[in-house]
Amino acid sequence: MVGTKITEEQIQTVADQVQVHKFGGSSLADAYCYRRVARIVTEYAGASDLVVVSAAGDTTNRILAIIDAKEEAAHDEDSLGIAQVLLNQLKKYQQGLINDLLSGKHQERILELSEQDFDRWQGWLDGEEEITRRPELLSYGELWSARLLSALLIQQGITADYIDARTFLVADDAPEPFIRVEPSREALLERIAPHHGTRFIVTGFICRDPEGNSLILGRNGSDYSATLVGSLIDAKQVTIWKDVAGVYSADPRKVERVVSLPILDWQEAEELARLGSPVLHPRTFQPVNRERMVIAVRSSLKVENQQTRIGQYDDTEPRGKVLTALSEVVLFRVDLSDAKLVQQFEDLDLTPLISWNEVKQQHAYYAYHQNHLDFMTHWLEQVDVHDHVTQMSGYSMIAMVGNRIQETEEYQVFKRELSEQNLRRLSFSPDANAVIAILEQKLDNRLLNRVHSQIFNYRRSLGVLVVGRGNIGSAWLSLYRRLRERINEQMDVRIIGIVNSTRLWLDYNGVELTDWEDSFEQLAKPYEMSQLITELPNAPYDELVMLDLTDSIEVAQQYPSFFANGLHIISANKRAGASGEAQYNEIRTIQREYKREWYYNTTVGAGLPLNYALNDLRNQGDEIRSISGIFSGTMSWLFENFNADVKFSDLVREAKVRGLSEPDPREDLTCQDIVRKLLILAREIGLKLDWQDIDIDSLLPEHLEDISLEEFMQRLPELDDSMQDLYADAQKTGKVPRLLASFARQDDDYVRARVGIEYIPEGDMLANLIPGENIFVIYTDWYSEMPLVISGPGAGKEVTAGGVQSDLNQLLSRLSNRADD
Repeated sequence: MVGTKITEEQIQTVADQVQVHKFGGSSLADAYCYRRVARIVTEYAGASDLVVVSAAGDTTNRILAIIDAKEEAAHDEDSLGIAQVLLNQLKKYQQGLINDLLSGKHQERILELSEQDFDRWQGWLDGEEEITRRPELLSYGELWSARLLSALLIQQGITADYIDARTFLVADDAPEPFIRVEPSREALLERIAPHHGTRFIVTGFICRDPEGNSLILGRNGSDYSATLVGSLIDAKQVTIWKDVAGVYSADPRKVERVVSLPILDWQEAEELARLGSPVLHPRTFQPVNRERMVIAVRSSLKVENQQTRIGQYDDTEPRGKVLTALSEVVLFRVDLSDAKLVQQFEDLDLTPLISWNEVKQQHAYYAYHQNHLDFMTHWLEQVDVHDHVTQMSGYSMIAMVGNRIQETEEYQVFKRELSEQNLRRLSFSPDANAVIAILEQKLDNRLLNRVHSQIFNYRRSLGVLVVGRGNIGSAWLSLYRRLRERINEQMDVRIIGIVNSTRLWLDYNGVELTDWEDSFEQLAKPYEMSQLITELPNAPYDELVMLDLTDSIEVAQQYPSFFANGLHIISANKRAGASGEAQYNEIRTIQREYKREWYYNTTVGAGLPLNYALNDLRNQGDEIRSISGIFSGTMSWLFENFNADVKFSDLVREAKVRGLSEPDPREDLTCQDIVRKLLILAREIGLKLDWQDIDIDSLLPEHLEDISLEEFMQRLPELDDSMQDLYADAQKTGKVPRLLASFARQDDDYVRARVGIEYIPEGDMLANLIPGENIFVIYTDWYSEMPLVISGPGAGKEVTAGGVQSDLNQLLSRLSNRADD
């Protein structure tokens, strides 16, 4: 039981809300990596989450080299000089990180602590300070990482602190230290529970014995530390951030066109680790509460939605998932006549990759990874083996891991492909989650690629979050239902959530669209957008896309977070593309940094392929000089139907009822909606343009701008007299009023842009559009005498939904091509 310092409520709060994140040395190799990790911690970790860190870069290897050189100095005086050089280099590296990352008081504080540490190291090297235990020296690497990362977060305004794991993690000394769970749990909870809202950075790899001596947790100790810490606080999730985006269908360094796996069952993951996969070490799984905890494996180098979630998935169908291989395997042949020796092999703590008996030849065989050869050689030297063990080299292994592998079609293909090789043994693992082949030949990557391509024909998956269930959202969902089979030809596309301004219906298996309106009312729950965004990367899909079918400023402001959390975006919402220059530049910067796609063709011209045409012209080498026309389907509809016999207010009401106008028609009448379209187009062709650069003539008197929508709709007739005067004035010269937008490139530094009423001759094409039609008149270097004209419906939920679907098709094509690259 935890002491009186904390309450049971605090303990439960930690278990329910705190997750653990782990970053290895490669994720902290230099200042750029530290900043990236700090950003990940800010974006992906909760305010009270724990972050376990390894030593930065190759710090541990540097420390070992110094220790070895110091020990060698007893026999070779020159080695002491080498140790001094190595220590100076280590100090330069560590303090270089501090100087690059911190400034002011934060830099001064951490540099002071660093100087104290290296003074102690120098004293040890000079023989003035006695440090006899390697773990104490090795522990500095993790301590430096935790201290520096916490200082960086604090400098960035994040509430953070660091914890030396030796202050809570107690173990009995052994080749693999045995953790004293209860005192460790009590000490950790007493340290973190009272500080809700603090991100604690915890040292991995190290602990202490009851006397206070430093211990290390051995190979992959930091991964083990992370799951161990997670188990001590009963966390629901531990995220291991690595330099790969989860577990793949094969090693991407050896096999082309691998696919990341969304989920793995515990047994599958453990079998994969046992068979030598570099992603996770078997010890990582030891402390896990399998009924509660999930381990997520994600990439810190390329943060995106791809990840592998390892957990208890008892109902997974039989399927081969991962092809793994070892280029060097050592066999030990044991005489079955030596029953005692056979039993010693069976009782050995080191489990073989595979073992089998050949009774007729009176031999037992045990296959081990080449990395275990030293261990086995040492063990055999201590065992009375006589001449009953023969070591055999020149073997390799290929294995396939997956639930109930023997029942799968993948197993049949695996067996057929390997039957043509020099196959020494084909057998199943004891838990039947892997089929293992031992080959009497050198492993060839071409063989791996061929076997992989024959076995796996994965279809990549895309999860779709629909934000906005109004006119456009409803129309697109209806369109998706009709086109679902065609859409799924390229990828497995599923709608995982539907969101309105207050409620969310989320189902990672895919929402059922039959009677979806009723299902939404029954199943949707209140949500917070910021929490949803950070939750979405847990969805088991290769890619995620958010369809923004709203007119929401709040949603547009979240675009950087959507991109940073791995989502692509398709926008019908103009707010982001037409935001202020600073915000727009931030959105673009984050989009490029995280390599996400952003399609927004429907923001201008509804379903017209306008943005595609402009991009095509520019990609061909043309230069756009000006664009003008009627950018608003709403205003086109209003003015094409407006004349001396029709009240303008009646037209506005009808446009709103038909869904042709913005939800608040003032967005159209003040020209704000058109200005947004103009900005989007100008930025699309590389021009720097902001709101203050555009001359705007509003149709709306100021006294009608700041009242409620309900009151505005009641007072609409106040527009009628001025609009009739406008129409009559245009008629005096045989013209009609039209609301036009235009921008023209004057030179590299100046763009002329205007939105307002112009009088157009009654015979002009701009005066004779189909009501609701948009028209864009484009002059370029190539289209200088006769412009390129694009026209068509510019409003309406069906055409806009079609434009959204066109953008989705473009995204699917792009993602498919990216997967093939």
